[in-house]
Amino acid sequence: MLTPEQCESYQRNGYLLVPDLFSKEQLAPALEVAEQNAYGKSHEEFNAEIDAHPEIAETLIRPKGRRSFGGPRAEFHDIPTGIDAIDQTIEHEPFLDALSQLLDTPDMHYHHGFVYARSGRLDRGTPREPWQGFHIDWAKPLLPPHPEWQRYGHIQAWVYLTDNDADCAPVRVLPGAHSKMSELIRDPLGTEHASYRFDDIRKLPYKFEPVTATGKTGTVLFYSSHTPHSAQAFTNPRKQRAVLFYAVGRRDTSTWTLTEKRDIQERGRLRPFLTKTTARARSLFGWPNPGDDFYTPETLNLIKNAYPEMDLSPYKEHRA
Repeated sequence: MLTPEQCESYQRNGYLLVPDLFSKEQLAPALEVAEQNAYGKSHEEFNAEIDAHPEIAETLIRPKGRRSFGGPRAEFHDIPTGIDAIDQTIEHEPFLDALSQLLDTPDMHYHHGFVYARSGRLDRGTPREPWQGFHIDWAKPLLPPHPEWQRYGHIQAWVYLTDNDADCAPVRVLPGAHSKMSELIRDPLGTEHASYRFDDIRKLPYKFEPVTATGKTGTVLFYSSHTPHSAQAFTNPRKQRAVLFYAVGRRDTSTWTLTEKRDIQERGRLRPFLTKTTARARSLFGWPNPGDDFYTPETLNLIKNAYPEMDLSPYKEHRA
């Protein structure tokens, strides 16, 4: 169980690092499977392969499709995978207890999970400046983040299969930004990726100091879906970052906090459709029905900002 101090830290900062929630021995079989899936061999053997044949790196940098989450040669990335060494990780009772405490409910809902392996030998396209790349993931149902971040958000949990030291591209988070999202959002659906991105955190109305989420094998990083985070480049290209990534929310609000990784083309088509369609049809895509407590004057303003051409009268009429 988490301590009261840990729970208070999560409430204040929007993230929490919990060391030794899993043992290294417990995760060793999962790491072996993740590496075989990512590279077709161990990561050490993969480094030796690139040393011997550096020309193959370019062909492996951008594999086709979403399987790239799992690594350059991945055959799968979604969890459950059908392989017990990975799938049984979510059965770990201390892990479930921590999720339940941070969500403030015993009734949870599994959104999605990924096996995620990244090698420094193939790392490209990550932000090079410390103020770049911060975003929150918000692919479905394309509603602006709600001011009640704990109830209408979900938790993203990274189980560290390897040591995530400072030289192997650990994720960075912005402590405290989770509770100010409604003030920070200017162009809520600012990119075709349907994520909320901040091109330069120095220009935000509040000053946030990024924290680098380092940790040893067995550490779990929990952060709110409202917490901006950013990748960074490897400084040691011979290292990797291997994690199991889970998104878990409250069951009572799962309909509109549920997220999934839609492909870019689908997300690009969905936004215009949601703008023009009816409230009833919109509810099929996770939007609460008119009259739901979700719709407050503040959230209606956020939706208007995100969808300037949307007719919000059905939602306003039920508040009258």
